[in-house]
Amino acid sequence: MNTNTIRSVAVFVMLSAAGTSLYAADNPAFMKFHAKGDFATVLSNVKQALETAQFVISAEENLSKGLEKNKQLFPEGTWNSIGFDNVTAVHFCSLVFNQEVFNINMDWTILCPYKLSIYSMKKAPQDITVIMQRPTFQLAQDPHPKAKEIGKKMEDRIVNAIKDGLAR
Repeated sequence: MNTNTIRSVAVFVMLSAAGTSLYAADNPAFMKFHAKGDFATVLSNVKQALETAQFVISAEENLSKGLEKNKQLFPEGTWNSIGFDNVTAVHFCSLVFNQEVFNINMDWTILCPYKLSIYSMKKAPQDITVIMQRPTFQLAQDPHPKAKEIGKKMEDRIVNAIKDGLAR
């Protein structure tokens, strides 16, 4: 076995042991990842992995706390009827990607920052889900000859960063 094969097997084993899985959700625009662990630790690890992959975290919103602070605005019995526990949105961007797309198609600047959401549910707070919108889906119908290539390149970078964060 060569070194790359051994590394690939090791990463697969680590991801399997961490309880993560990667699959397209019911909506092909989304990609989901699953992990078990402490919400704050998983969130921190994913953000660190994004930064290691040369993404800049531009914003973070604790959506669940924001909703809880304003639950009086919702009719009785309608706030958190699904039972979410923690929900945080993370916005991030790649300066390298910006430079590349600015030189191809300025309309693609809408792709950055990217956003992912990390959430857990009250019934299983140790089960963490990370969901993102897929750049390949966003650029699938774009007529530019480089659209699919750019979408795949960015999606791969984001997916690899998320996997790295979940494997920590």
